[in-house]
Amino acid sequence: MKIETPTLRLNSFAEMNLEPALMRALQKMSISKPTAIQSEAIPNSLNGTDVIAIAQTGSGKTLAYALSILTTLAKKEAARALVLAPSREMAQQIYKVFLELCAEMPVSACLVIGGSTGSKQINQLKKNPRLIIATPGRMNDHLMTNKLLLQNVEVIVIDEADRMLDMGFAPQLKTIQNTLRGARQTLMFSASFGKNVESIAQLFMNHKVMMIRSAQAEAPVAALKQKVLLLDRTMKNDRLLDELNAARGGVIVFTGNQENCEALGQYLKDYGYETDLIHGGLSQGQRNRVMREFREGEIRVLVATDLIARGLDVPHVDNVVNFDLPFQAEDFLHRIGRTARAGRSGQAITFVTPSDTRMYKKIQMYLKGAEEIKVDPQFEFIDRSRKFRFEKKEAGTGKQTSSKQGSKSASKGKSGSGKSGFAKKKRQ
Repeated sequence: MKIETPTLRLNSFAEMNLEPALMRALQKMSISKPTAIQSEAIPNSLNGTDVIAIAQTGSGKTLAYALSILTTLAKKEAARALVLAPSREMAQQIYKVFLELCAEMPVSACLVIGGSTGSKQINQLKKNPRLIIATPGRMNDHLMTNKLLLQNVEVIVIDEADRMLDMGFAPQLKTIQNTLRGARQTLMFSASFGKNVESIAQLFMNHKVMMIRSAQAEAPVAALKQKVLLLDRTMKNDRLLDELNAARGGVIVFTGNQENCEALGQYLKDYGYETDLIHGGLSQGQRNRVMREFREGEIRVLVATDLIARGLDVPHVDNVVNFDLPFQAEDFLHRIGRTARAGRSGQAITFVTPSDTRMYKKIQMYLKGAEEIKVDPQFEFIDRSRKFRFEKKEAGTGKQTSSKQGSKSASKGKSGSGKSGFAKKKRQ
């Protein structure tokens, strides 16, 4: 796979030769100027080139490939497109963007995700919709019974590619790739680039690939204000109440697991906050209801796991609180990317406890310029490294040895000689 750097960049939608219906849709959405990633991704993808686009979260990636796909479908009446996303929530959001953009276009679209009626999806897929937005798992389920569902698919998009393998989608992606026939264009969009993304690229892409990398890729947006609170674990609940009382607008509070999500959600409800929670253990209907109410402003504070750390775009999210640190540093970047999107400002608050030593070191690359506040005056990180434990054990053994040897020396009348005396001298 040969990776090349693009030379084409257009800073106006009018220059990109988009469908007139898309220009009208952009006007209705109050979008007048392309973002940096859109300026490069759209014109290069319209040329038919395979593209890997690496850009920070909130930079407009969905619109970058949506405008390109819909323009291609308008020019090629027989062509179809497939968009793959790692989560149901993200697929639903992408689907809504496409529906808004192609409202005046004769493009049929189908959403293929788990948790919804399978028979309805089967009937829609039998009609060969020109656009399919799907999660790999559910798309793979349908392909097991009908190998012809992706006939004439000429454009495939893999969104949030860096999470596909992390979430165990490798077998499904291989099945989908084996089902595709004929020439096609592949567009991959991701917030970071590593071995996972490269392995997917080699599976789906042609020999020649255009790599577009935002100048601020893999970094928080400049409009984001960050604050780090160093505190004891027992202080977290009370401090969260203080931060929520001071915050304005919508808030997402990220927890580390479903159990913490449930407990914290109930804690905030008991204090009278307009809040609800969302995690992978809820049914799709429950998850849809919570997200709908959050988007409509009925819920001000959403307590969540990393289920919604990626892809979620709710305009009124002004604050993100990392109540628990994530298990992967990249997920932290995506969490804080839920605010300060598309040029808006926002704030991210991160709770750090003494036991968070390792993860805090990993996420510090995303905390440049953050205000650090020592809420607990006695705060000290707990060093759990092997070296620290070994040295501590050795120190304890040394004390015992010195004590025993000292008593032996004293009984022999040789005070100050031997190893205990040497150890004492070294300490001085």
